[in-house]
Amino acid sequence: MYDNSIYFDLINRKEGFIESKNYKTYYEIHSPRSPQLDDTPIILLAGGPGLSFKTLTPLLKLAETRLVIAYDQIGSGNSTRSNYFHSLNIKDFLEQFNSVVTELGITKFHILGHSWGTILGVHIALEYPESIRSLILHSGIADWEHCLKEREKFKKEYFPDDLKQFDKRMNEGIKISQDEMEGFINKYNSLYYCRVEYPKYLSESLKDKDTRTNQLIWDPERNKEMSNYNICERLKEINCPTLILSGKYDGISVGQAELFMSNIKNSKYIEFPNSSHYAHIEEEENFLEQVKAFL
Repeated sequence: MYDNSIYFDLINRKEGFIESKNYKTYYEIHSPRSPQLDDTPIILLAGGPGLSFKTLTPLLKLAETRLVIAYDQIGSGNSTRSNYFHSLNIKDFLEQFNSVVTELGITKFHILGHSWGTILGVHIALEYPESIRSLILHSGIADWEHCLKEREKFKKEYFPDDLKQFDKRMNEGIKISQDEMEGFINKYNSLYYCRVEYPKYLSESLKDKDTRTNQLIWDPERNKEMSNYNICERLKEINCPTLILSGKYDGISVGQAELFMSNIKNSKYIEFPNSSHYAHIEEEENFLEQVKAFL
């Protein structure tokens, strides 16, 4: 697992805030203390939205050999939270990204996005084709309606009998107690969200999640853009080398890796056989090795 004591002996860390459009963005820059072969930074994009980049903590270890930049997206972590915003759309997150790279003087970069961060990452790749050197899409979404359909197939294939019965009761409108619901969620998460004990940084990030930010994006009553999200046709415009990663038991971004792989020409796909939605935590060592090899 992630060893902070060793890590902080090997890297330099800088943090700060960027002011833009009356909101602030918290960022951290992690860089190796020893000379680096590649001075192109990799920028980390967390999921949610509404989750801090701390959910990607193991990926900061990439800074042992290269520059790593992480920032809290609007409505998460130490950046301006959701009570400032009446609505949120992809363009708002793109504008924030632009303010980050402009303020930090970054003209070329690698991108690694997780979950919601892949949606933002794909749009960055389309918006900055001359600047992006490579793209890593980890447990991402390409077509939301297709994802929802594939989740139903996933339930039939992978759910144990008790979860199938519970899901059937919910669909039939049978009253569910709070204890039963909590039991279902806990078991589901342990099988299809993160299959290992949550490290402290993940537990704290989930507890700190800005739920309203998440709803401003994913609630179909609030955001028609995301309820109809399908970027598959535009994936053909991505020309940079692309690495697609997902866990075999990921119950969130179901059936999406195949869509990315079939539409992005210069792409490679790796499935982690013992992981769900957080392969960078569940199979941390293997995950980091694959990312380093790709970069």
